[in-house]
Amino acid sequence: MKKIFWLIVLYIIFIGNYSFGVQIVYPKSKNVTINSDKTFFAGNESPNRTLKINSKKVNLHPSGGFRKAVNLNYGLNTFTIDNGKEKVIYKITRPKQVNKTDITPSAIIYKNSIFISIIKDNTPLRSTPIDKGFNRLQHFNKGIEFEAIGEERGFYKVKLSRDDFGFISKDCASEINKKNLANANIKALEHKTEHNNKYIKISLDKQVPYALSESEHGLDIVVYNTDNQFQKYEDFIEGKPFGYTSYYNDNNELIISMKKFPITDKKNPLKNIRITIDPGHGGNELGATGCLGTQEKDLNLEIAKILKNKLTKLGAIVNMTRENDTFVELNERVELTNNFNSDIFISIHNNSIPDSAADKDVTGTELYYFYPQSRELAKILAESISQRTGFKNGKARGQSFAVIRNTHCIAILAEIGYLINPEDNYKLINKDFQNKITDGIIDGLEKYLRQ
Repeated sequence: MKKIFWLIVLYIIFIGNYSFGVQIVYPKSKNVTINSDKTFFAGNESPNRTLKINSKKVNLHPSGGFRKAVNLNYGLNTFTIDNGKEKVIYKITRPKQVNKTDITPSAIIYKNSIFISIIKDNTPLRSTPIDKGFNRLQHFNKGIEFEAIGEERGFYKVKLSRDDFGFISKDCASEINKKNLANANIKALEHKTEHNNKYIKISLDKQVPYALSESEHGLDIVVYNTDNQFQKYEDFIEGKPFGYTSYYNDNNELIISMKKFPITDKKNPLKNIRITIDPGHGGNELGATGCLGTQEKDLNLEIAKILKNKLTKLGAIVNMTRENDTFVELNERVELTNNFNSDIFISIHNNSIPDSAADKDVTGTELYYFYPQSRELAKILAESISQRTGFKNGKARGQSFAVIRNTHCIAILAEIGYLINPEDNYKLINKDFQNKITDGIIDGLEKYLRQ
């Protein structure tokens, strides 16, 4: 019996001395290439130990988490991580700069216009020849035709009206054998209201480009390549949009559908509101890794499930893009949201940082939107989550994320906290704190719907 007792004592001593070896979650390999003048080490160690990187002490959070910024010279950089019991060597290579001459092709104006047709559904018409950002004017399906007057950076420059131009990716269109494009004739225009939706139908004799935009009083629309060059309808659909969509049907009818802001019960504004919750990442898409080893995909799902239960109890009709650790394509998340006829879409995420921001003190909650109609909810949620959690209010910001760009409803993406920040990570995995997060989201939704 005494022998077993001492074996247990020795095991405890051994575990106490050796089981809390340093865990490095970033960089993800002991031999990496990083093209930046700085990076960081993030991970965890027993808070009772002294951790050093190249003989410099690392401040450990009471949880054991840490993030330490380091500078990188060109070439090979060697870092020794020492916890007093073991040493680990990391080798980080920073590639040397190569002086490149600017080979960006200049814009080309064709001697004679050519005519193109879109060959990929959901092709964006852009205001600039850049494949990112807020320069999307409208999305079109196959078959819409344009007059191209030139090209730039891999885009056709297309003529919309006499003084109005846009850009279509050359990968999404092909040249067609035409000498001109006949203008369309607008045959009829109909208005209709059903339940909480307003519908507009513009009947044409062919499908032509158009552009929708939000105004102070509703939606504006411009229809190009008509008998009058273009038709502009200001405040075409009056009212504050609560999501909208547009498309051509097989009869060359342009359909615009706009949801009106719902009339809600002031005491229970969430009742019967259709909400899709999107736990970001999943399956083999891990998302960020926290310094305590937390996987973002798992944390997002935990928060989403708590939020779903609370919203359901308040009478909301809730849809989830995933309810377990599975991978769901971005387009599929959008499709699930639109097929559910969602009023509101909320994508749950948690943040990390690039190497270039290694020395910045990052913390707090940030909310993102794409369409102006979603800006107000983003602002309110940033404030309400911050008030409940004590996290810094990182404000609402515009961003072109696929899941909030292609949804037909009010859509926001929430970065609740920074997993790479030891204090944020420590709080985010706490169940009581997760309840504060979800209470903050509900506070914001109720405030927004009571307006």
